[in-house]
Amino acid sequence: MTRFFGCLITVCVLTCAVACAQSLKAHQAIATITATATVVGNLDMIVMKDLEFDISTLSPTEIVLNPQTDPRSGEIKIVGNPNGLVRVTNEMESVLQHESGESQLYFTYNLSGSSSDVQSESTLLTQNNEIRLSDRGVYYVWIGGQLSGIEDIIPGNYAMDLTIEVEYLP
Repeated sequence: MTRFFGCLITVCVLTCAVACAQSLKAHQAIATITATATVVGNLDMIVMKDLEFDISTLSPTEIVLNPQTDPRSGEIKIVGNPNGLVRVTNEMESVLQHESGESQLYFTYNLSGSSSDVQSESTLLTQNNEIRLSDRGVYYVWIGGQLSGIEDIIPGNYAMDLTIEVEYLP
């Protein structure tokens, strides 16, 4: 919706610029800009639980968290209009950067979701999912995946940006 609103304003501004340029020939400029937007409703994403990578169970090459079953998976609660139709879009990979900048880990993540807060009832989500919020206006998403590049891990803090976008559909 934000992209639509931005495109609409761009079209209006370009139309206004052409109209103003033509009007300047007559030494008169009149401009009218009209913008409209439809607000479907608010969407909130609440982090219920962070991802937990248990270093004590390291395999030589990777850590795997199943978003449908692993209690170490992260969890997000989407809150919006009851029975609202939304699209969930996510990246599939992220890089975790060591605080010193000397080391990186790679996280390929998977999402699962359910209208109830029961992880074992969740179904795997693909990259662009159309989902319906529950009659209470909620949907739960669990985040799991595969952490690789740990062969030469150095102790310390690692940070990553994980992007999940949620938007209403018409």
